[in-house]
Amino acid sequence: MDCCCRARRPDLGLALFGRFLRTGLKTNEIIANTFLKCLCYAKRTNEAINLLLHRMPELGCVPDAFSYNIVLKSLCENSMSQRALDLLQMVAEGGGACSLNVVAYSTVIHGFFKEGETGKACNLFHEMIHQGVVPNVVTYSSIIDALCKAREMDKAELVLQQMVDSGAQPNNVTYNCMIHGYSTSGQLKEAAKMFRKMTSHGLVPNAVTCSSLMTSLCKHGRSKEAAEIFYSMTAKGHKPDAVSYRILLHGYATEGCFADMIDLFNSMESNGFVADCHVFTILIDAYAKRGMMDEAMLIFTEMQEKGVSPNVVTYSTVIAALCRLGRLADAMDKFNEMIDMGVQPGTTVYHSLIQGFCMHVDLVKAKELVSDMISKGIPRPNIVFLQFSYKLFVQRRTGYGCTRYL
Repeated sequence: MDCCCRARRPDLGLALFGRFLRTGLKTNEIIANTFLKCLCYAKRTNEAINLLLHRMPELGCVPDAFSYNIVLKSLCENSMSQRALDLLQMVAEGGGACSLNVVAYSTVIHGFFKEGETGKACNLFHEMIHQGVVPNVVTYSSIIDALCKAREMDKAELVLQQMVDSGAQPNNVTYNCMIHGYSTSGQLKEAAKMFRKMTSHGLVPNAVTCSSLMTSLCKHGRSKEAAEIFYSMTAKGHKPDAVSYRILLHGYATEGCFADMIDLFNSMESNGFVADCHVFTILIDAYAKRGMMDEAMLIFTEMQEKGVSPNVVTYSTVIAALCRLGRLADAMDKFNEMIDMGVQPGTTVYHSLIQGFCMHVDLVKAKELVSDMISKGIPRPNIVFLQFSYKLFVQRRTGYGCTRYL
């Protein structure tokens, strides 16, 4: 039965249990718990609860903490944390032979947080302490994670301190939550402080930790500091993943650090990472935004030569840049190419082309593009966009502003 569950065939496990009962063999707690898992895997939660509360005693099996944890986990995974709480409280108030452990409480607390029921989760946390159940690192980390996602960093810091005072040692997951919380809140100083605190306690930051801090640093124009974290990770023998490379590449690209960007791109390939469409688009966008279209088109060509197909974002980036530079013939070539390649242009592509032709005094072509996008079911540009585009046309044609709009 356990193998059937692991193979994602709980139906076979249920059939096997029925055959087991027909043989007249005696059921024990291990078999009953495995059957509970099969029912939960099959999303037959009501039957699992019935087995737990009624059938197991009838079969001569006494449900233990593990039995309850199976059902509680299933209820919470299926967004039924309130039912899980009702079951948990029924057992706690019953005062029977089975007393639920920290795993049961942590499961339901995590379930409430997933469903956005922060108040219920916190109430249950206080209740478990009142019941004499000591929270562990999983319990505390779950609470800290929820508080960090809500950007309530002061409260998360208090819970972290309470955790340490209680003797539970924060682990990588705990610190990852705190670092990510501070990073997404823009509190870089606190994020860096937490990063140092983590390493001072002998914990080794993994790719998730580093990526979180690197993302925040790059967003604030501090790609050099992000690079220090990146290379310290490699120096300690931890191989960066593709996400880490993309974060730093984007940071360099945004700040115009082209030499560093290309060096990192080359090292990425030499370390066995195959550049995907996302990576190539970062490089193309970096050059295109600064009008360096020769370099951008070299990357675009290299991308295709390596068998990586440009997506709508890649084409949008190139077309927008060509339009800004007045290279409308080249922009239309890319527009036709993307259609031939089966990549459907979206609103962004059409807007770039329409504005491009308006700026270069070709209102007829601009109107053709508006008609084309409408015929393809793409929403018509709003009046503000059309007025602005027409104003560009009039200004370019007459050499001065105009108050007459479409």
